[in-house]
Amino acid sequence: MSTRTIPATAKLLGYAGVLPFGALALLHVFGSGPVEAHAERAFLLYGGIILSFLGGIRWGVATGKDRFRGIAPYLSVVPSLWAFFFLLWPDPRVALWGLLAGFVVMGLADRFQPAAGSADWMIVLRSRLTSAVVACFGVLIASAYLV
Repeated sequence: MSTRTIPATAKLLGYAGVLPFGALALLHVFGSGPVEAHAERAFLLYGGIILSFLGGIRWGVATGKDRFRGIAPYLSVVPSLWAFFFLLWPDPRVALWGLLAGFVVMGLADRFQPAAGSADWMIVLRSRLTSAVVACFGVLIASAYLV
């Protein structure tokens, strides 16, 4: 198996993690009233959780033997703080844009500055997952502005 071949379990779990983004974006688009509002809030909360999870991946890698130094441990907590900040933002549209920016920055970081020791396949998978999540944000943001 090539180092760029994504293990089937990683694919399954990774894309399963994108499903709530897609389902909630569609609920927001096709729902009305309370359903629409609840879908938007749930989308934001799930986005904050996943953005924190991405930081946690970097924390886990940074805590490996002889790696807990430099800027890596500090950068690993930024996604959680970023998500927390935007989840507290009173305007959900600003929160959507803020979380979207967090995902884009983490996607770029994982692509061009992967955590030390990351498998090649993880870089490929993260790029694909980030693209799918960004597309879901696009759907929700477009829907929020068309309302």
